Amino acid sequence: MIEARRLKSGKWRIYSGPESDVTRDPKTGLVAAFNSLEEARGWWQRLHPDDPPLKEAVKCAWCGAYFGQGMSYTAYAGRYYHPQHIPQARSG
Repeated sequence: MIEARRLKSGKWRIYSGPESDVTRDPKTGLVAAFNSLEEARGWWQRLHPDDPPLKEAVKCAWCGAYFGQGMSYTAYAGRYYHPQHIPQARSG
C-alpha cells in the first residue's frame, strides 16, 4: 500500500510497503518530502506512471492521527475515527 502522510511540520512524505517504509528519492537516496499533497502525487506519478493516484492515509477526524496497519477504526457520518473518538462515545 502506498499512501501520503502530512507531518507536524506541514511537509508531506510517502510511505510504502507492508511496513509503511518511508520513500526515498532514487536519485539522491534522501527521504522524499513535499510541500503539498499535490506535489507528492506529481512526483509519485512521474516515477510510477502506471500506479493509481497517490492517496492520503486514513486519519482520525477527531485527533488527526493516522491509522497504522492493524489499527481499528470506525466510520461515522462519512468520517473515520478511533473507536473511543466517535462523537457518540465522547458525549456519553
